[in-house]
Amino acid sequence: MDWHLDLLPFDLSELPRPVYLVGGWVRDRLLQRPLSRRHDFDWVLPINAMATAQAIARRHRAGFVVLDPERQIARLVFSTTTVDMATQMGDSLAADLARRDFCMNAIALVFPENSAVPHTFDPHNGQSDLRQQCIRMVHPDNLIDDPLRLLRAYRQAAQLNFTLDPATHAHLRNHGLKLGAIAADRVRAELFALLTAPLGPQWLLAAIGDGVLEAWLPTPALNGHRLRQMTGAIAQIEHYAPALKHYFDQLLTSDRPARWILHLTALVHHATTLDPLALSRTEQRWVMTLLRHFPQLQSALISPTIRAQYELFTIVGELTPALITLALADGCPWTQLQPWLDIWCDPANPIAHPPTLVTGHDLKAALNLKNSPKIGALLSAIRLAQAEGLVTDTASAIAYAQSQYNTNDP
Repeated sequence: MDWHLDLLPFDLSELPRPVYLVGGWVRDRLLQRPLSRRHDFDWVLPINAMATAQAIARRHRAGFVVLDPERQIARLVFSTTTVDMATQMGDSLAADLARRDFCMNAIALVFPENSAVPHTFDPHNGQSDLRQQCIRMVHPDNLIDDPLRLLRAYRQAAQLNFTLDPATHAHLRNHGLKLGAIAADRVRAELFALLTAPLGPQWLLAAIGDGVLEAWLPTPALNGHRLRQMTGAIAQIEHYAPALKHYFDQLLTSDRPARWILHLTALVHHATTLDPLALSRTEQRWVMTLLRHFPQLQSALISPTIRAQYELFTIVGELTPALITLALADGCPWTQLQPWLDIWCDPANPIAHPPTLVTGHDLKAALNLKNSPKIGALLSAIRLAQAEGLVTDTASAIAYAQSQYNTNDP
């Protein structure tokens, strides 16, 4: 078995013996999953985990974060690798593993004191679960001790394409409301990991159906059908306009891309439903704008006049492709949406991207105007006239403004 320990950003000899590698790295290597671009190692030390982590951080000039001072858990942050070190819980490795969430995550790679060859320690038959592609809890109390583990079961099922052991599944359904006691940032991070997994929407809806997220996403406020269609809608848009892949991958905050917030937006009818998750201001703006103007797009699709298109493009702006994608996921016909996307994707199209032909200063000079709201109204009228093809250059823009001013001047 290749454990890929060459990817550890320091020499293994810098760790005291015995030492134990646990968690996702062991599980994923046993599954022979492809390596990701970022690597995460979790080490358990019988004693002095914090001091060991600090010494390695100083030696290698790595980032050092205390995750849990009481339980002596620290994190080392390298350019492409994160290394967590924790002091063993209980008086033995077996006691430590007995406190973990799922049997497949309770497998340790043991590096003994007097041997260069590690061996696996699997007291809960986690390797059998890996072969059966099944997620089984170590002990019911472990999931209640940290209720976020209830949601994590669905996330790992989505990532690995595993099923839930029946007894574990029943326990998740029976105790889902306990997730309401977890801090918003932890739930949000778990939801992000779930929704970005290959089968994320499917398993998120399973968690919702089981009542696990009722405290955060009340079922009556949700639109499951639209969420199911969102991944396919994004894929269709990206296939039609490949340049928009970068649009959906743009980070709205931290490491959360636009495609993640689109899935969340598809799930709800009202932006306020997501308030408990404490999204960033940018994410909130996306959700509110898309849901507020979605009915306007639906109405405009029925009679797509240039004025209706121009007004919507002006209001929604950069969020137009996202709004079109939301409409596609909701069931609006692609034949109706495609022309709107074509207009937005054409930077020379005056309906979506009218060039600036005149400024307020130009209008004041040409029409002998003083500062007033009338200037803004004239500029808006000029842009609409551009969209309708009535104005094409500076001279015609000023002439049009003059005609509008004369017509409306009391």
